[in-house]
Amino acid sequence: MTGKRAAFHYFLAALTGFLASLFTLRMGEEFAVLKRPLLFPPVWMIPVGWALTLLLAVSAARRIDCKSGDGRKVMTSFYVSLVLTLAWPAIFFRLDAKAAGLVVLLLLTGVWLHAMKLIRPVSRRARKMLIACCIWSGYLSYINLGICVLN
Repeated sequence: MTGKRAAFHYFLAALTGFLASLFTLRMGEEFAVLKRPLLFPPVWMIPVGWALTLLLAVSAARRIDCKSGDGRKVMTSFYVSLVLTLAWPAIFFRLDAKAAGLVVLLLLTGVWLHAMKLIRPVSRRARKMLIACCIWSGYLSYINLGICVLN
């Protein structure tokens, strides 16, 4: 991936993270009234976790040849992950649809697992970066499920 193209993808990830954070502006108030599952993170950690996850996803995408067949599929996975990353806080916080939010997180985890499968023959380092993305979305799925069950 060229320097300009990589910069565009970092910008796109940062923009997605910023837009997603707009949906979480009153997150502290919302979580104050909810019963939360064990291992619930500090509220400030959720936007930070998303930001780091998006940067890892872009870093992984930088390591592939976007013109190859699998490279295009990985980039498609990256774009789908950005849409799902933006959709989750909108659904979870603004629409107050906790169960639908869980579905979005599970889909996101599946997208990243698929990208890991595609990227495996190309770059082990990129695959490891995507493992971190899967762990984060899996952890948030656990938190989301816990909120659904307890409330």
